[in-house]
Amino acid sequence: MAVIHCTQKLLKELGNPPLADTSRESPDVLASWYANLLRINRRKCVLFTNEKTLYSFLVPNMVKAHFMDLRTVFLTHLSLNLHYEGFGNDATESVRRANKEILFAKTANRSVLGSMNDFAFQCEYYIGSSGGTLNADIMAINSRVNYTPMSYLKYGNPTRALKEIVES
Repeated sequence: MAVIHCTQKLLKELGNPPLADTSRESPDVLASWYANLLRINRRKCVLFTNEKTLYSFLVPNMVKAHFMDLRTVFLTHLSLNLHYEGFGNDATESVRRANKEILFAKTANRSVLGSMNDFAFQCEYYIGSSGGTLNADIMAINSRVNYTPMSYLKYGNPTRALKEIVES
């Protein structure tokens, strides 16, 4: 079972869904995610970040229907990004299985939120230099962001951290 820790802005956009009790931590390191609502070029976007690996992906151009089914949006874009990064079908399926049932909760880890702010600035810059959310190659931007060395990972990058966990 996965938990998506949402910022207050995102919870408000989702219509304040019932929140899960996160006092018991999930044993699966790939099942704890953070999500933040961003506005890039006046478009609503959601940035998802894994708590342990900081693997992140941006979903641009969100509309009300997407927010009503955020679970499907999350799983679809997670799979697309993993395939783009070269993860095999087995690895992608194992990550999808770990995140099949999804609950929502409030944010709890400020370090992850700080890293997400860095990713958000990078995404906004890359999208701006590509001509906006409608013209940008979001998959390439997500990949580029995930190769950024992060102090939270002892200067490793999120893609490598995710590969190490999936392969073990």
